[in-house]
Amino acid sequence: MSKTLNWLLVLVGIWLIIAPWVLNFSDNPGAMWNSIIFGVIVGVINLVGSLGGGKKEKEEPTV
Repeated sequence: MSKTLNWLLVLVGIWLIIAPWVLNFSDNPGAMWNSIIFGVIVGVINLVGSLGGGKKEKEEPTV
């Protein structure tokens, strides 16, 4: 995955974390915690990927 896509998905994770308050569904605990937990998962996984953690992409040889 490209680093740009990883950073965009980090922003999606942040949005999922703050969405219960922005969209005013924080009074529904099930939906709120679902959004927060998946936001943390998406954000952390893609933050690690964008900072170079995990598997390195193999460079193609130039001709």
